[in-house]
Amino acid sequence: MATSMAALLILSLSTPLLAQGTLVDQGRAALTRREPERAVDLLERAVAQDPNSAEAHYLLGDAYGDLAQKASIFKQPGLARKTREEFESAVQLDPNHVQARFGLVQYYIMAPGFMGGDDKKALAQAEEIKKRDAILGHRAAAFIDQHQKKPDLARRELLDAVKEQPASPRAHYFLAIFYLATDKNMKAATDEFEAAVKADPNYMPGWFQIGHMAALTGANQSRGEESLRKYLTYTPKSDDDPPLARAHYWLGMIFEKQGKKSDARQSYTTSLRLNPNQKDVTEALKRVS
Repeated sequence: MATSMAALLILSLSTPLLAQGTLVDQGRAALTRREPERAVDLLERAVAQDPNSAEAHYLLGDAYGDLAQKASIFKQPGLARKTREEFESAVQLDPNHVQARFGLVQYYIMAPGFMGGDDKKALAQAEEIKKRDAILGHRAAAFIDQHQKKPDLARRELLDAVKEQPASPRAHYFLAIFYLATDKNMKAATDEFEAAVKADPNYMPGWFQIGHMAALTGANQSRGEESLRKYLTYTPKSDDDPPLARAHYWLGMIFEKQGKKSDARQSYTTSLRLNPNQKDVTEALKRVS
């Protein structure tokens, strides 16, 4: 009886902390599912419960930013301001929260001046990131270069990161993303994703992207299937970790290209169960149904 009472007392004392953790986790999950309205509701409550949580402020800023992209032109300025304020609050609470600083880089470089956009502030944040996380600092500088239509400088930043830290899987990964998204160079991207997992076989985003590339190109499909199955044994833990729903989607695409409609249908269905807000997966499921 005494043990039970003690357990109940501990549970009652810890409930507010558990609730806070749950709200933050649920808010992060809603962001992953592309449900910004739900995320804002959860994360506003999380911030109200714990105003000193840098992570809650950062995620709330992310949610406001996502909501702004869907909002009318009349609501966008207010949501944009809230986005910036939440990122700034996160950095004030934790100067080492580099993801919040990266959010400010994106905001300052993309927002017009009358909404607080400022290239100099973006560059200053990139420098602060570089002091704390050199690889992410190079990525932030490259983001600024790309927005200023200087792809050669952006590429150089990411190449410098690899040169400085050749054993860093993240350095190879960010360079690969540039090759994929900007240069449209599938081979170079695949090579860098392979370099990432060679540098660290436990770097799971690299395995996801190897599968992604196989699904896009139709090449090395066995390698792609193996990589995605490996990723699906993992629980994403950070912003750099792609959602499991997308891993199921790309695996389904590999199956579809192999003519395995039943397997493809199962993968697409699982992807939509994890995140119903995926138009490309809905269309893919129609093709194999």
